[in-house]
Amino acid sequence: MPISRGVGTWSVVALLFGGGCQNYFIDLTPDADAGEDGHDVIVLPPPPCGNGTLDPGEECDDGNRLDGDECTSRCTAGPGDPPPGPDPATRPYVPAGAPEVLPAVSQPPVEGASASGSPFMPVAVGDGFAAVSWPRNPPDVGSPPQISTRFLAPDGTLARDDVLVGLMSGWRILLVATAARTDEVLVVVQTEFDGIWKATVSRTTGLAAAPTPLDLAPNARNPALASAGTGFALGWYDGTDTRPCEHNSPGPSRHYLRRLSLDGSSIEMGDPVVLEEPLAARTASDLATGDDDSVGLLWWRASTESDGPCTLRFGVANAELTTIADGGVVGPGISGRILAAEGSYAMAWRTTSSLGTLQLGSASFDGGAVLLASPVLNDLPFTVFAGDVELAAGDHGLVTVVGGWDAVNGLRLYFLRTDLLGRPVGLPDAVREVDSTCHQDLRCTMGPYNVVWSGDAFLVIYFVTLDLGGPTEATEMRMVRLVPET
Repeated sequence: MPISRGVGTWSVVALLFGGGCQNYFIDLTPDADAGEDGHDVIVLPPPPCGNGTLDPGEECDDGNRLDGDECTSRCTAGPGDPPPGPDPATRPYVPAGAPEVLPAVSQPPVEGASASGSPFMPVAVGDGFAAVSWPRNPPDVGSPPQISTRFLAPDGTLARDDVLVGLMSGWRILLVATAARTDEVLVVVQTEFDGIWKATVSRTTGLAAAPTPLDLAPNARNPALASAGTGFALGWYDGTDTRPCEHNSPGPSRHYLRRLSLDGSSIEMGDPVVLEEPLAARTASDLATGDDDSVGLLWWRASTESDGPCTLRFGVANAELTTIADGGVVGPGISGRILAAEGSYAMAWRTTSSLGTLQLGSASFDGGAVLLASPVLNDLPFTVFAGDVELAAGDHGLVTVVGGWDAVNGLRLYFLRTDLLGRPVGLPDAVREVDSTCHQDLRCTMGPYNVVWSGDAFLVIYFVTLDLGGPTEATEMRMVRLVPET
């Protein structure tokens, strides 16, 4: 039966799921210490199962949730369940043909790097469109940076002219997050020195609301955004850590989570939830919302070892943001993406094996933050990650896209098709190249990329830079359709 207990500034109910693994439901509304901004702070307990520490009720804990390493995903000793084959309802997907070159953009991306140092290009899916956004930080510091948003119809054609949002001269864009509601897209922008701002763009009217500052915590950075109910859910990191995966500042590192109204306002939307844990680190979290308006939150924790890898922690907050179900540590990794798919939360991330092999990790949790099966790690055919992972769900499965480099093939873009639990389909060549016409021998270099489900195909959208031998380079936006393999 459930056991209730209160500790310090948090209270928790632990539900036993068998084998010693516990799932914690943490109360987010007790009296708590106030942070510098006056908001109550919820000090999280250590995560259940996978934190590398042998806790009561566990037979082992090796710091991950994998089976097959003598400590199972439920922290019981033994090999765990034998890995099953992929869901037979999940079909393999392949490129439909040569890439399509989309109409030229007026302001192609220049520089622009995410919190993990990779180019970024968020995609927001609305009613009958996918909105692709990208930043442009001009080389001339006297010119204003801009964010462009391109609205694409399900068939990949333009739904309207690109919408440009300009910021102040001298600013620099560090990260952009977007989410769509009906016909509009909320754009949230982190700048280098001037905080986090928001703007709204519309498929019908263009710029619907000019940039205005979001009233966030003093050291707010790395925003994550998702549509939720009649508005949005916004998460961000607040702290002074200077390096990812390492808590190297004297002050606390915290994760904030709050609701925003349809226009992106926080007025009358309640106070944010402030989560703090001893191993919090500078992080780029990701959010997704379920059909019940619950919010899935994936974030990084600092390593317990010097120069060790990040670990990923997952939880699900209820619609009212009054409790969070703590799914615990997923395992070592970085640069995670999360989405809601068929009643569960699916995620993908980058990681490296103990032998140095680069891998894509995948896992799924139910709406109560219970791990549905042991995470799956898939080896990758390159030696250096060249971008974050991007993730889309459709046709009873997932497609993960990631850029990679090696000395033989140079920089290329790859995708992996799996079922909803991360098990690959289309073996033995489950990891496939997106665009074989773009590589270094052809003087073509991949740029920012993303992937979206259109209803009958996955659309991989990306920029390439072409060296034509002249004084300037050409930039193209391309699209490859991934369709069922016949």
